[in-house]
Amino acid sequence: MNIRRFYSCAMLLCLLMGGTPLLTGCADSEHMNEIVNNKPSGGEEPYSDEVTEKLMKVPGVSDVTMHVSTKDSTIRGYYFFVNQPVDHKNPAKGTFAQRCYLQLSGYDKPVVLETEGYNMPGNIDSVEVGDLTEYLQANYLLVEYRYFGKSLPEDFYDTNFTYLYSDQAAADLHAVVKLMQQYMFPRSNKWVSTGISKGGINTTLYAYYSDKNGWDDIDLFVPFCAPFITDSAGICPGEKVGEYLISTCGSGYPETSVEDSAYQRLRAIPAAICTNQTLRDAILREFHHQQEGYYSEILSYFGDKDLEKTATAGVLHTFYDNLFGHFSTFSFDSWAKFVPDLDKAIAPDASEDDIDEMVAFVYMCDRTLADVIKAFEEQSGGTRSPYDDRTIPEFRRAVPSMPYYLQAYRELGSYKLDFSLVDGTWLTPQLAQKVSYLRSNEYMYGMRYPNQYDGGRLMTDVHNWAKTVSTKPLVFIYSRNDPWTGAGISDDAADSSRKVWKIINKIGTHDNQFLDKTICDAEASQAIKDAIDSVLGLKK
Repeated sequence: MNIRRFYSCAMLLCLLMGGTPLLTGCADSEHMNEIVNNKPSGGEEPYSDEVTEKLMKVPGVSDVTMHVSTKDSTIRGYYFFVNQPVDHKNPAKGTFAQRCYLQLSGYDKPVVLETEGYNMPGNIDSVEVGDLTEYLQANYLLVEYRYFGKSLPEDFYDTNFTYLYSDQAAADLHAVVKLMQQYMFPRSNKWVSTGISKGGINTTLYAYYSDKNGWDDIDLFVPFCAPFITDSAGICPGEKVGEYLISTCGSGYPETSVEDSAYQRLRAIPAAICTNQTLRDAILREFHHQQEGYYSEILSYFGDKDLEKTATAGVLHTFYDNLFGHFSTFSFDSWAKFVPDLDKAIAPDASEDDIDEMVAFVYMCDRTLADVIKAFEEQSGGTRSPYDDRTIPEFRRAVPSMPYYLQAYRELGSYKLDFSLVDGTWLTPQLAQKVSYLRSNEYMYGMRYPNQYDGGRLMTDVHNWAKTVSTKPLVFIYSRNDPWTGAGISDDAADSSRKVWKIINKIGTHDNQFLDKTICDAEASQAIKDAIDSVLGLKK
């Protein structure tokens, strides 16, 4: 399989995107196709039904529209807006309209609230209700995060983001849920809050602020893949995100397996770039070609005295950033076979093709890798791949979103890549970290929003709360090969007597699926079901 055949202009788009936001629910292109005409297909049915009419009678609800899936005409979704205070601490400052989405299963059935971390899909066919909703046969309620999509407390061009804080977002969720409990679904139904990635953080913060404020809206909180990043020592035992990426992701497979071989190659590539002049020259030429802006930024910041070293550090940042996305998005056994043979690329008689294949892999973004996997499946004559759009929402990483990065700088925390594998080579980890700093939230937002970083206080408080005083049932779910698991809730937070669980899926990715045995291992799947059932008491 020649990877270069798939090394297309899509890679350039990925490289221009910059860093890696929390993956799930980002403001991606699949959310841009808004359904304008909400008339059901075929034109036989009315524009609205009893659910539409019921929602229109809820105080503070406006612009209710019913959409019908083009994939399954039995699926109807209801978009609507809820009037929210711009500042829940001072309602006199005005209101804004927050977009919500409802998919009905039955008024007497459980309600699953998904705490979106970004903008919600504007197209019903892009909405993914998730395994938790399926497992509980529940109603599905999705709330768009403030400052994203159409839910704007301040003008779109106002970049102060005055009210972009987690306590305000939690109060948004509390207000929507209370409204739905009063007018749509009784509180006696089972209510579950869930979210993925940043949405998983929001689910946890909703539980945290519920405890602090005495809210009793939700029976169970189920965050998937939620990182809690803080620089405070001792809060999150074990490896942080960057360390976890290079030490754990891809490890643990049998010796001589394709995955083990790929893991060893991935760990050796950074040092090989630093020590093999021929390979490095080829990679730097591509760096200058593909990332001219980043190259110029490095030159401007560091000068040309050690340009080769600083540019190489920029290459390593790109390599690890792409690797981060691969592990988060694709099951390792689906792409391990495409990690090139490093020995061929650094051999004295290495061919141009051998070197080009390694160069292509270093710069391979998720879109390009998705093409490689898809083409391989087609050429192999296999049946439906488990890595298509159903199980891997199309390119969730997409375009970086300014509100997310600012909030990460303010209070959610950001990961740092680990360059320790180049220690002892021509390039030091310290210099690589300095170059990587140019792409960090600390650098980008520290000058624009001075003194707004909370020093890790919120994430530290959440860790301590989860470990000691939480009264809310919480099921934290992570995947072993997901780099964000390196900043997962600490193991000692798990305490079944307090109804707090931490469950690791051995084969999953950065996702919320636990019913498909090809995506979640049987032991983890059963543990998740058991934890849910023990709290809700719905399954016999």
